[in-house]
Amino acid sequence: MASSDDMVAAHRFSRRWLLVAAGAAALVGLGVARDAPPAGAGPDRTPEQWRTLLLGSAAQPYVGYALSRGRLGLPDLPQLEQVTELLASTTRIRAFVAGPDRWRVDELTPAGERGTYRLGDVDAVWDFGANQLTRVIGTTPVRLPRAADLLPPELARRLVGLAPGDSVSALPARRIAHHSAAGVRVTPRDPDTTIGRVDIWVERSSGLPLRVEVAARDDPAPVLITEFRDVDLTAPDAGVLVPAVPPGAGSVRTQAADLTGALRVRDPASPPDRLAGRDRVRLGGPGGSDELPGVGLYGTGLAGFALIPLPGRVARRAIDGATGAGGVPVAVPDGVAVRLSTPLMSVVIRGGAGRGRGGVLLVGTVAPEVLEQAARELPVRRRA
Repeated sequence: MASSDDMVAAHRFSRRWLLVAAGAAALVGLGVARDAPPAGAGPDRTPEQWRTLLLGSAAQPYVGYALSRGRLGLPDLPQLEQVTELLASTTRIRAFVAGPDRWRVDELTPAGERGTYRLGDVDAVWDFGANQLTRVIGTTPVRLPRAADLLPPELARRLVGLAPGDSVSALPARRIAHHSAAGVRVTPRDPDTTIGRVDIWVERSSGLPLRVEVAARDDPAPVLITEFRDVDLTAPDAGVLVPAVPPGAGSVRTQAADLTGALRVRDPASPPDRLAGRDRVRLGGPGGSDELPGVGLYGTGLAGFALIPLPGRVARRAIDGATGAGGVPVAVPDGVAVRLSTPLMSVVIRGGAGRGRGGVLLVGTVAPEVLEQAARELPVRRRA
């Protein structure tokens, strides 16, 4: 059995991830039956007080089982198939959370389970199907999404944290996973966001989010739902927070997986400081230098988008896939571009003229016109 002493010391992952993963799934035929109304209303709070309570619930330990269902509606990208599958299908998740820096989250699949462990500043992944433990080294300011990000507490705190100035209102109470839950709706104010509402139900005593629904601006039905089916608000046994590795299992070390590494872009152009009327967000905060080569995040709140560099071959395949899926051509000063829209996400892929040129992916929870404008504003990069 591996212990925390066996793991390689690593810097803590940032909890931030690209907006493509924050709101990039839409629901297909969920049909979740509503529990009976909760008996015993519990403490009454204003919507603002519930928002404060849920944002402060990270220290609440729990053990639970959750389901997340969605459809991404984006073109396939090589090296990112696992990410799109995570966001485009039903994900079964088992969680053991002792605190923000001590937890285990298992993604349950027909082939077994893939467990992610956090012990202090160290991450490890145990893949049952591959019979391999991966120790994660280093840090990245923007990482790829994982099953843990779809847990109701994680998704709720992330989305609400992005929208501190948006209005909140009360929703009817419900009973979720055998707990009385108070409801809060967050309504974005930015007219350019595709997100129409974020509905969250929280356990009344702790504020722990139990269910999250995300709906698009032009569709009243939820386009993403993640919900606990069972949850116990007690700390897990310490033994389950350490991966149990059988004799003969493989053990490897890897660098923290960021998006630029997954797509293997060499010498990408620096992202502009401003696109489509939105300033670039510094990943390390104001004046921060904790950036990823070529990657830019733009906008604030729930109306933002990401600029991601693509190798030329990936850009061409993505453009072909988007065109085949009904994408609309976009006129740009150089090269070719295509737009693909879903109720929740907008995507523009731009490829450079010539086979030796790379491309970019623009994706976010903003109106497609915003990304079209950004694509037209991107500077043309000439080959040396």
